[in-house]
Amino acid sequence: MQEISLLNSVVGPVMRGPSSSHCAAPYMMGRLARSLSTSQGEVIETADIRFDPRGSFAPVYQAQSSDENFAAGLAGASLTDPDFREILGRASAGEGFTFSVTITELQRNNHPNRVDMVISVRAKDGSLRQDVYQGASIGGGMFYIDRMNGEDVYLTGKTAVLYVYADDVKSVQKRIADLAATDNRLLGQDVMTVPAEGGIALERLEISLQRVPAPDVVRDIVALAGIKRVLVADAAQYPVCAGDDLFSTTQGVLDKVSSHNGSLAHTALALEAQRLGLSTEETRLLFIERAELMLRVVEEGFSAREQDSVMRFLTLKARKVRDANLPAGLGGAVLQDAIAGALSAMERDSNRGLVVAAPTAGSAGVVPGTLYGLVRHGIDIEGAADALQVMALIGAVFAARGTFAAECGGCSVETGASAAMAAGGVVQAFGGSAEQCFDAASMCLMNTLGLVCDPVGGDVEIPCHARNVAGVSHAYSSAMAVMAGFDAVLGFDELVDQTVKIGSMMHADLRCTARGGCAATKAAHKLVEQVTAGIPAATQTGIS
Repeated sequence: MQEISLLNSVVGPVMRGPSSSHCAAPYMMGRLARSLSTSQGEVIETADIRFDPRGSFAPVYQAQSSDENFAAGLAGASLTDPDFREILGRASAGEGFTFSVTITELQRNNHPNRVDMVISVRAKDGSLRQDVYQGASIGGGMFYIDRMNGEDVYLTGKTAVLYVYADDVKSVQKRIADLAATDNRLLGQDVMTVPAEGGIALERLEISLQRVPAPDVVRDIVALAGIKRVLVADAAQYPVCAGDDLFSTTQGVLDKVSSHNGSLAHTALALEAQRLGLSTEETRLLFIERAELMLRVVEEGFSAREQDSVMRFLTLKARKVRDANLPAGLGGAVLQDAIAGALSAMERDSNRGLVVAAPTAGSAGVVPGTLYGLVRHGIDIEGAADALQVMALIGAVFAARGTFAAECGGCSVETGASAAMAAGGVVQAFGGSAEQCFDAASMCLMNTLGLVCDPVGGDVEIPCHARNVAGVSHAYSSAMAVMAGFDAVLGFDELVDQTVKIGSMMHADLRCTARGGCAATKAAHKLVEQVTAGIPAATQTGIS
């Protein structure tokens, strides 16, 4: 089953923080665990988040605000909550619930971003129990929980879920399914035997739905004879209603283009509508809203004040870059605006503002910056939405064959992937063919093979902001070359495969651990020392 959604997984999620792997996924994992653990009116009393010392969370979870997002998710906070960033401090002090982080060996440790969530909850009758969730963040905000209280599960947040436990759940399975499907869409169901207290096995019915059943429906299910426990959790993003393989190959996508008037943008729209179980009109509105949000993020970045910035190493430069009078003949107005837009989005990102991972927070400037450059110079919002749909579709093929997790593939799967996406969108905006969109994307990938992820001090600032500038520039130059007649020759699919292969060959120090590359320079070490000593970013100095 393929669950990649253009809006959820490629030009999303909407999030807070500098890393989609380390912020967006933790927030959604926390919310999912909270929903399941408090399904029957329980209250969370403590939550301990556990990272393996050899994993990527351990060295950067504070710098990249993973703890902040886990805490907010477990508190049930909205991303737009004005107190979002205050929740961690309050919970760490035991207000509401007690929150902690523990670095310890994890039993299940097959991914750099593994995490255990150990939660104690107080039931309505006053009894206390402990829930344990084990899972991993897998890049671009995507995640899975594969163990819940000793039970095998596979929760991705892509659908709403209903768990019903009983001695003989099969005897009431049809009744439960009929109730759950009331004004809802049933997406799947499965029964398995699971361990229970005292060594007595129970049957567990899992039902996937488009949305959480209404409270009265849940009450009716709880009231059925023999039911021991009912758990519910809503989808973390737009529910995925079709698991068809839509995005695995470039040729598979191009084969569908003829059915959509030769338009790659229309093809993307139709495939995402199929994935989400929505009409093309509804899906189109979602893309327009997402494009408008990206542009709003850029404008908010330009309006930011230096005294409000929490960046540790950099100061705000986006507005200065946008307004600079460059020498005649150097670059061009479109590219200058696009670069400034990318910096603006990344400055919002680093300051924990609301941003769109596209496809990750570490590359959250490339796509919005590219769109900003287009819109500032003649492309209307409809054209921008078309470009965004193409960008997302190219990113989906990348995701289907690879990963957006820098912990697995370095920055080549972040700003490399986002530059490829943006290049295809620029070609679309200026009337290029579907084949040219993928050709421009290929050109970007062949030039970012082996690009390492090396954030100084673990913060998504240096070299991340510069890499987003390069990603925008790369996108525009690749689009220009292809539309002028240059042929990338090498196919997109093979270049994605090589990107992933080379990423797996990188030393672990070059994959988002802040131990290699730029992070290992003398200047970087000095900057980290200065920050630790409390020297403001504006007065920091490097090594001469």
